[in-house]
Amino acid sequence: MVEEIYFVKQLHYLGLHDMIKHRVLNIVNWKRYLLPGTSKRVDKFLEKNGTDVHTQISSRVFKAIRNNEDKIVIIVHRHINNAICIEQNEYNEYLDVASKWFLKIEDYLMCGQIKNYVDREKIKKNTNKKIKNLI
Repeated sequence: MVEEIYFVKQLHYLGLHDMIKHRVLNIVNWKRYLLPGTSKRVDKFLEKNGTDVHTQISSRVFKAIRNNEDKIVIIVHRHINNAICIEQNEYNEYLDVASKWFLKIEDYLMCGQIKNYVDREKIKKNTNKKIKNLI
């Protein structure tokens, strides 16, 4: 039940609740649809939509990290009956995949944004650890 409530909250955030309110969606790991080389269909989808998808999901991951969210659930394509889930412990792994995507298409601005965000988060974590050790 908690999963369902969380998912509905995410749908409202994305403005998609009305679009799929009568559909049942499976929640699957993000790697199924966002890792290049998973299948020809995924590669074709990413070739056409990869930049938009990775830009939007990266932004959502940044927000989830800032808000210390356990996971995010996102609908990648409205015609697929699955929604992807990125767990908190996978945020950096996803950002690495997105960074490689942007490097491949030579979007160095997005690569830099991801790198800067990851670096800032590492500095925050290290600073918090040092403060805890001092106390």
